[in-house]
Amino acid sequence: MKKLLVIAILAISVSANAQTASVGQIFDGEGKGKKIKLGSDKAVNAVLSNIKAYNLNDGSDLPQYVDDKAPNGLKSMITDWHKGMKMLNEVPHGIFSVKVDGEKNEHVFVYADEDRIYKNGSTQKLKVMEVFEITPEGKVANFSQFSQIPETNEFGKTTGGKLYVTNMKGSSFQFSNRGEIEKMEKFMDAYNKMDSKTCQELLADKVIIHDFDGVVSTMTKDMIPAIFAEYSSLDWKPISMLPFKITDTDPAAGLLVNAREKRVLKDGTVWEKELIEFFEFNLDGKISGITQYSRGIDKK
Repeated sequence: MKKLLVIAILAISVSANAQTASVGQIFDGEGKGKKIKLGSDKAVNAVLSNIKAYNLNDGSDLPQYVDDKAPNGLKSMITDWHKGMKMLNEVPHGIFSVKVDGEKNEHVFVYADEDRIYKNGSTQKLKVMEVFEITPEGKVANFSQFSQIPETNEFGKTTGGKLYVTNMKGSSFQFSNRGEIEKMEKFMDAYNKMDSKTCQELLADKVIIHDFDGVVSTMTKDMIPAIFAEYSSLDWKPISMLPFKITDTDPAAGLLVNAREKRVLKDGTVWEKELIEFFEFNLDGKISGITQYSRGIDKK
């Protein structure tokens, strides 16, 4: 990658000895059709100075940024970033600047390795591609970063874990993002209100249940009103939720829910447990399976 970047930069330099030569074009957005030209050493040096200050990890890079007054603007973001860092070390391998016709700011591209040590003890090693938007005054107006996460990184990987059974044995897992959390929050709220209609909307026609006693049963949607009729109140509160799926498979997913539940039956009996439950979401995004594990509430 480093060699390719160096070759690309040299090729741009050879084919565009003057900054008036075009080295590319914008294909969409407001700048569609505009030509891209090489930028200036001033913009490159502004970014190099910023990286040097960034590595000091003391906030001395902030003067390089536009003095934005937005509560959650760039300056605020950088301030918060340094608060959580113990050590930062970014080592650039290649850097070049380009400018779009008709725009006053330049865009500086940086390819680099970066080591980070967080105050909480975590460490991180990344390969990054960064884009700095630089004003004519040499200030950073905007910033984007794209990263490649090495296999040795402690966290942030897109896959992890391992499956030990079924025909998918040996597969890893990845986070799922098809609205499982929002659906479960809606389901819990409806469950506590004993809202049969909403619960039925979130369930598949048939739900296979493996309960905490080892009993396997099939629940259909039309059973929901009768189930609620047994209780005077229900109180199901989440502690944590984790949505995931098997890597490189269809979008059917699971949601691991840790929660505490209290059920009061109409005869006055109280049932209260802490639960670990695995909810299966089918291809249509409906809850199609529930596996439960339980334990008693901690005694104070």
